[in-house]
Amino acid sequence: MGNLLAAEFYKVVRRPMTWIALAILVAIMATLRGLLIALSFVSLPSAGQDQAMPSDLFTSLVTLPGALADTLNFIPSLGLFALLVVAASNAGTEFAWGTIVPLLSRGASRTQLVLAKAIVLLGVVVTYLVVTVLVGLALGALASQLHLGHVPFDWLTDQWDDFLLSLLRSFWATVPYILGAIALAILFRSSALAMGIVLAYVFVEQLGFGILQLLRPSVEGTSLSWIFTVLDWTLLGQNASELQSLNTRAFMPAEVSGQAATSDLHPWRATLVLAVYSLVFLAVALRAIRRDIGTRPVSS
Repeated sequence: MGNLLAAEFYKVVRRPMTWIALAILVAIMATLRGLLIALSFVSLPSAGQDQAMPSDLFTSLVTLPGALADTLNFIPSLGLFALLVVAASNAGTEFAWGTIVPLLSRGASRTQLVLAKAIVLLGVVVTYLVVTVLVGLALGALASQLHLGHVPFDWLTDQWDDFLLSLLRSFWATVPYILGAIALAILFRSSALAMGIVLAYVFVEQLGFGILQLLRPSVEGTSLSWIFTVLDWTLLGQNASELQSLNTRAFMPAEVSGQAATSDLHPWRATLVLAVYSLVFLAVALRAIRRDIGTRPVSS
C-alpha cells in the first residue's frame, strides 16, 4: 500500500494540471475578492431613496472574520469544478495510457490501487482548501487594514472551533464528488467521459434545483410538498449546500445571521447522506476495477 501511495502521490505532484488548476482557482478567488473589496468603498444608492446604503454590512463581508464565510465555501462551490477535472483525469488516464496493465501485472492489489488514488486525491482537496483559505485570509487581512486600520485577531480565540469545524464541513462537502469522479473514470475507463458526466450533473443539479426552489412557496402545504422533502434528502448538492450554509452563518455579520432562520438546516442528516454517497461511489469504483482490463490502451 505504501508503494502505491507513493506512486500516486508522485503522479499527482508531477502532473502540471494539478498546479495549473490550483493557480486558476487562486486567480479567480483573488479577482473576485479584489472586486468586492473595491466595491466596499463605493456608496451604493438605495432603491427609491436619495440617501446612500450603509456600507457597514458590505464592509463586514470583506473584512475578517466575515470574509471567512466566502473563503471557506470557495472550494466546495467554484473550486469543485477544477477538483473534478483533476480527479477524473488522474483516475482515467491509467486506462488511456495503458499504464494500469503493467502496474497490475506486477501484483499490485486492485483494491489498494483504488484506495491509494482516493486517499491521494482527497489529499489534493486538503491542499487546495488550505491554499485558498490562506489566500482568503490574506485578502481579508488586507481589506481589514484598509477599512479598519488594523487586522482583527479576536476571532481566533472567539471562533477558533467554528473555523476548524467549517474547514471540516468544506472538506466533507467535496468528498462525495471526488469519489464519484473516480468511480465514473474507472467504470467507463475514460477520464473525458467521467469529467463530462460529473460536471454535467453538478451543473444540471444546481441550475435545475435553483429553478425548482422558485416553486417551493407555492407547493408548500399541498399534497405535492413531499417532492421537495425527497429532493432535500436525496440530492447530493442540496446536502452539500446545507454544510456550506452553516459555514456562512458561522461567520456572517451579526445583523444578518440573527435574521437567518436555522430550523431548515439539518447538519447531521446532510453529513450522513454525504457519507452514504461516498460509500456508494467507493463501492462502485472497487467493483469496476475488478473487471477484465485489456492489454491495449483505450480512448481517453
